[in-house]
Amino acid sequence: MSRHTVGSVAIASLALVWGVIGIVVREVDLPAMVIVFFRVALCAAVVACALVVIGRRAWLRPPRAGVFAAGVALAVHWSLYFAAIQRTSVASAVLITYAAPIFMALLARVVLDERVPRRSVMALAVSVAGVLLISLSGGSAGAEVRPVGVVLALGAAVSYAVLIILVKRVAADVEPVTIVLYQSLTAAVVLLPAALIADYTLTAAQFGYLALLGVGLTGISGVIYISALRWVPATTAGILSYMEPVSAAVLAAVVLGERLTWGIAVGGAMIVGAGVSVALNSPEDAMGSVEEPVRLPAATGHANLRG
Repeated sequence: MSRHTVGSVAIASLALVWGVIGIVVREVDLPAMVIVFFRVALCAAVVACALVVIGRRAWLRPPRAGVFAAGVALAVHWSLYFAAIQRTSVASAVLITYAAPIFMALLARVVLDERVPRRSVMALAVSVAGVLLISLSGGSAGAEVRPVGVVLALGAAVSYAVLIILVKRVAADVEPVTIVLYQSLTAAVVLLPAALIADYTLTAAQFGYLALLGVGLTGISGVIYISALRWVPATTAGILSYMEPVSAAVLAAVVLGERLTWGIAVGGAMIVGAGVSVALNSPEDAMGSVEEPVRLPAATGHANLRG
């Protein structure tokens, strides 16, 4: 197989695997910010150890200040995202968060003075309609779509767009893995007070889930994702990443018993369709995975980032 095929298969596989994240967050009975703290702390530890082992100590040097600002944005994004998963159905939380690339296209006009294509404006309108459909879709018990969860998911989408813009401004001269490391480390420092003062008990089972989340679904998968991006165009990777919300919705139905209502299905399809439309008509440096924000330009030729 060609490198392009291998890279595409790897990214598609990772996107499908990331659908497990919603299940993990639901299974771990901890505050959202505590879960995020362990996720980023374990990710930073894994990446730092990997760099030492492979002899890339130069990549451990602190980067530009903008990367630390991106780390703060990462802490906010994942905290909102996990809180949304805890307070509404997994499918609705993930699908609404995947409106992020459309918000990113609009924010780029303000922050980076990039032109906003008419298609992006139309995509935003379609996404808003999709969010409204999801919001009105009802449901019951753990599958209920709750207003507070919808608001948190919208906040996660906007904060992720801000995260992408921040990284885009500083990433051209910084190694991708270095940004992943210091983003995660900064987010861990920001969230440390929440982890220290929150009232919770960490069981062995919960730590196992957190290790899976931080080491496997963030650290190791992030390194694989970055490697695959060397062989796959940004637009292709952005579109393949939309397998994550589909995977998350299916797994939530199978594992958690969440009923996939017509409102979530149609609204989600509108959001995914709008996002793919933006991806197809964006520059190669404009797309990134919502869940795993590690897609960065220095070593890949792209100017973007998870997560």
